[in-house]
Amino acid sequence: MHFRLRNLALLFAFATPLFAADKNAEEKDIEQRYRSLETLARGLYYLENLYVDPAKVKPEEMTYQALRGIVSSLDPHTMILPRKAFDQFTSDTQGKFGGVGVIVSTEKGKLLVVSPIDDSPAAKAGILAGDEIVAIDDVALDKIKVNDTSDLMRGKPNTKVKIQIRRKDAPNLLNFVLVREIIKVKSVRSEDLTHDVVYARIASFQDNTAEELKAIVEKNSKTAKGMILDLRDNPGGLLDQAVKVVDLFIESGVIVSTVGRTDKDVEREYAHKKGTYADLPLVVLINGGSASASEIVAGALQDHERALLMGTTSFGKGSVQTLVSLPDQSGLKITVARYFTPKDRSIQAKGITPDVVVTYQQGEVKTEGMRKESDLKGHIESHDLSDLAKTSGISTEIQAWPAGAKQDNQLVAAYSFLRSMRFFDGKKIKMPATR
Repeated sequence: MHFRLRNLALLFAFATPLFAADKNAEEKDIEQRYRSLETLARGLYYLENLYVDPAKVKPEEMTYQALRGIVSSLDPHTMILPRKAFDQFTSDTQGKFGGVGVIVSTEKGKLLVVSPIDDSPAAKAGILAGDEIVAIDDVALDKIKVNDTSDLMRGKPNTKVKIQIRRKDAPNLLNFVLVREIIKVKSVRSEDLTHDVVYARIASFQDNTAEELKAIVEKNSKTAKGMILDLRDNPGGLLDQAVKVVDLFIESGVIVSTVGRTDKDVEREYAHKKGTYADLPLVVLINGGSASASEIVAGALQDHERALLMGTTSFGKGSVQTLVSLPDQSGLKITVARYFTPKDRSIQAKGITPDVVVTYQQGEVKTEGMRKESDLKGHIESHDLSDLAKTSGISTEIQAWPAGAKQDNQLVAAYSFLRSMRFFDGKKIKMPATR
């Protein structure tokens, strides 16, 4: 014991020449940082060499715990990703992983569902955006490290996992037994509604999202008289792909601004005229599961009066993260900037408010009790939804849709407005200046 302590004293004695006197302010600041690191190193060394139960002292795990403690005082999107989690995060952006298919976020210690992934076990079971996960395999979340919950939900295909949910307005907790499968996230899919209206859903923004969407638009460019872009339950993804998607529909101007550590640290992304479908009438669907990159798209198209937004207010994640790799192949996801729409609106904790609020209703499409556009300041002068659906054979067209589509009242509303064409004038939506 005395030998260990003596060696420890010698070890840190060699560090003292680093902190000589007569330093300038910058050097003193650096010196203070290194002293803080020295304190951490000393603590870990003492624990590893002196703690009574050495089996409980695992240096690598303790290092991650220390880093988790550091980032826990920051925002919920800044986090340490151990090697396995780092690999999983990379596979997510490439569009393939094994699990139940649910995107989650932490808020005030709660694990919330941002969105279920299309056609995943979670989506098929009825898990919804906004649900709070309170237990996994009968283990309460207060006994699980939040950062480890993804590991618990992922696993080998055909194995089961039990997830307990607290849902707003539900009287009791809800239990789901899900069978894991390989989750293949198809970024963009389209569906034939009618020959002259293009429907495209972006599930998340991945490596080739913009190219996939462009291919769909090009395929229908000769016959399309309008387009519905569905961003509901889209948790976000790659910022550059969101920018490229907006660039498909506007010819010029700012798409998004990102502001870093200081007001001088500002970057702006601009639209380019080449390859733009500026004349295609566009309706964008959003909801509370639309977050981050999907809010960038919705906010930019709204500010440029290029699209009519319908649905409900989006999630409100207005920050940008970058991923850096660490020497042991783990990673650190860091919030590096806040983003703003072309009109300098902050989305953080506010979300994007649609031009026309339409609350989702499961089952047969109904219009009673739905918040109307006339309730909004600066609303569009128009017939109500039921009248629109009856005009120009729209109701008949909707009846020919697939069952799932025609029971989606938000999609029906978007289609009805799009077919009415009352809100589109040349290349812009006819919206009042105040929004």
